[in-house]
Amino acid sequence: MNEDAILSFSAPLVGRRRLIVTAAPVLELAYAYFFLMRRFGEGRDDDLPWVRQLHENPPSGIEAIKRAWSDEQLRSTGTELLLVASSLGYALDGTPQRFLADFPTLAERALEGLHQLLDGDDEHTPEEHEAKYADLERRLKLLADPEVSGAMQGALNALWAYLEPMYEREGRAVSEAAARELEAEVASTGDLLSALPEHHFVRFEGAAEAFRKAQEEGGRFVVVPLYFASQGGFHLDFGGVDYVGYGVHAESLFAKQQTELAELAGKLKAFSDPTRLLLMVLIGRLSQFPLTVGDLAKQVGVSQPTTSGHLRMLKEMGLVDVVKKGNRSYYRLVEPAVRDVISALQRSLLG
Repeated sequence: MNEDAILSFSAPLVGRRRLIVTAAPVLELAYAYFFLMRRFGEGRDDDLPWVRQLHENPPSGIEAIKRAWSDEQLRSTGTELLLVASSLGYALDGTPQRFLADFPTLAERALEGLHQLLDGDDEHTPEEHEAKYADLERRLKLLADPEVSGAMQGALNALWAYLEPMYEREGRAVSEAAARELEAEVASTGDLLSALPEHHFVRFEGAAEAFRKAQEEGGRFVVVPLYFASQGGFHLDFGGVDYVGYGVHAESLFAKQQTELAELAGKLKAFSDPTRLLLMVLIGRLSQFPLTVGDLAKQVGVSQPTTSGHLRMLKEMGLVDVVKKGNRSYYRLVEPAVRDVISALQRSLLG
């Protein structure tokens, strides 16, 4: 799962409807920015076509996005976009234009709203407020700085100029169809949580309990299928409304990930057997010497047929290759393939 694309936060009321399921371009933009601040420029491949295209065919305005990503302060403020868009009433706008035009004022307005919320909360102590909201207040103050908000506004405008054609060509229709499907599922089962994608993080036990409680107590929910998300999403709980976003392709991406990991697990068998691993070490480190099956069998201390079996498996996996000279066969390590396996494992486990 792409955890870098998961946002959970504990962010005004949206009318009196208990459930709204809708496409939301403002939150698409906010989430895409949040995603890029964690991924852009790190050289990682991605399943999302819009991210790959951003790297392969950089659009005009890309410099504004690169500057935002390279600025540590801007990289740390991506989460607030979703919060201010939701809490200040921009989340359900049909386009991000009003959000982008008002952007320089948003942080100050959000700070005012946060202070009003805290002043009206008699159930929690100042110490509890400090623990829960101090970091948010700090980041909103940073975002309120004219230089920071100006740079961020420029990056957001450039990003939407890039995303809008894709969204209008396909994304909006895909998200609206997903919204209708989820709404129908909820109408049929009466359970929002079970209608959400199976692997969405709000279905994890720690989050699901609070989510179900909110449903039972008549809480309000805004659910947004996100065209530009992968397997992640967001969950904002603020002012009596739960805002939930999920990637419309999340489940197919999860299935693709399972298939890729099954293939990777097969290749990792080469590394899990001590004899095969030793064979690869010897072939790699003694690459200046032409090593036959007999040479390798003597080095690892097993029979020649056993060594041949291990080498055959390594060759089938594409990790070693055979070089024939006369009537002899020598082995060499396919270094790019070995690096690919190690890199794939690192990406899978560590992101």
